[in-house]
Amino acid sequence: MTETLQPIKPGRLMSLDVFRGLTIAAMLLVNNAGDWGHIWGPLEHAEWHGCTATDLIFPFFLFIMGVAMQFSFAGRLEKPGGKIDLIGQICRRTFIIYILGIILALIIWPSYLGHFRMYGVLERIAFCYFFASFIMLYTGVRGQVFFFLLLMAVYYIILKFIPMPGQMAGGLERYKNIVDYIDTGIFGNLNYEWDAGLKMGHDPEGLLSTIPSICTTLAGGLCGFWLRRKEKGDFEKVAGMSAIGVLLIILGKLLKHDIPMNKNLWTPSYVIYTAGAALLCLSVCYWLIDIKGWRAWAKPFLYYGTNAIAAYFGASLMALIIVMVRVTGDGGKVMRLKTYLFTHYYKSWMPGIFGDYATSAAYGASFVVLWCIITWILYRKKVFIKI
Repeated sequence: MTETLQPIKPGRLMSLDVFRGLTIAAMLLVNNAGDWGHIWGPLEHAEWHGCTATDLIFPFFLFIMGVAMQFSFAGRLEKPGGKIDLIGQICRRTFIIYILGIILALIIWPSYLGHFRMYGVLERIAFCYFFASFIMLYTGVRGQVFFFLLLMAVYYIILKFIPMPGQMAGGLERYKNIVDYIDTGIFGNLNYEWDAGLKMGHDPEGLLSTIPSICTTLAGGLCGFWLRRKEKGDFEKVAGMSAIGVLLIILGKLLKHDIPMNKNLWTPSYVIYTAGAALLCLSVCYWLIDIKGWRAWAKPFLYYGTNAIAAYFGASLMALIIVMVRVTGDGGKVMRLKTYLFTHYYKSWMPGIFGDYATSAAYGASFVVLWCIITWILYRKKVFIKI
């Protein structure tokens, strides 16, 4: 690989940082609705089957992580210590990301979930990073394709042909599928959702569905391999990403007739469709930023992208604290700080002008703007919080 690929140079792929920043900003927007009863369709997850714009965000982040790993690993392997030091870095980073997820879970527990949640977004990121790292580290591109296809095939067989007891094979309804059955058997009521009547749990970031999410990360790694091909020109790289992206989107659309797109179960059709969408989005960013040099518009997202985990964790922590803190409102009524802020500074005047849905989105947009300012300050001071 070192004979045909080139390692990353500092600042080379600004488009990747921008795409990561766009993804994190979108995460903050959709995770912080002011009123969960009034959410625009694109800013809401599909209720079960289907894929909205919001459902693209998490797989985009995993895809981007896979792309970045191809570049960062190449640079680290050239340093003294090589593979041994890199393995230590992988384990350390996995542990830190996982612990950050546990910290958020401990805060979520008393604030509104009511129970400890074993899994979550950061925990899934940690596991995907760990397993995809070793696949990339010890295999070439053919090995990565092999593991992608193997894991996808295994998960497809599990979903299609291994039924939950008492249900038909291939059933994918909530609480009636093999994924929920296994997660319930292992974690019980520590899943994100728990139906006391059925004694069944569901977690959109559960254990079994981590298998295909690793495939999403590997898909990003294969894209990173393509971008590092030094014999390929920039326009050839963009054309390749765009063509494969369109083909994967079409394939995902076709496959959904056999197995529905479902983020909660991270189904194979969802993996393929979102990987295609990620390829298209990255190809547009690469063409605009790294080829055409149109960078001024992208600066806010560059700030986000260079401190992505810090922005996500910090904003999530802030949102949870705002939910936990109680304040005394009008008439001596005790309420959550979020309720107070949203009622007094958004809902008091915005609905009459913009409507309830825009008012709810404005609260989330405030998080995006605030953390853009914070990450801009960090960027100006050359503070990049790395894990």
